Amino acid sequence: MEYNFIIEDYFSQKQLHAVFSGEIDEKSRNEIIQEGLKFMRKENVQNLLCDIRQASVLYSLIGSHTIIEQINHYGFQHTDHAAIVYTHNENQHIHADNVAFNIGLNIKYFKDNIEEAREWLLQFDK
Repeated sequence: MEYNFIIEDYFSQKQLHAVFSGEIDEKSRNEIIQEGLKFMRKENVQNLLCDIRQASVLYSLIGSHTIIEQINHYGFQHTDHAAIVYTHNENQHIHADNVAFNIGLNIKYFKDNIEEAREWLLQFDK
């Protein structure tokens, strides 16, 4: 798996744009989440645009469920917002989106539509 973090200004809003490709297993996912959240803190960014359209996950639906339930253990705060754009593993991402909504997290999944994800993040102005 390969990934890159880029700070972008989108309509004057700072966003961390994280782009992933390849296969993501549970261990690397957890490490990347920690690294990305540390990067967000360092750069004073609360909006994450996570583009995993060129990646696929190797972990189970339970793994998708659990990471959302435990995301605060990795440093995700109630003031953070994450838009995740995906192509593959649709059932897992739909489930994770529902879990995030049900527990009140500002995490939303978007199928293939990066512009809709960017616009969703705009509602969270600092």
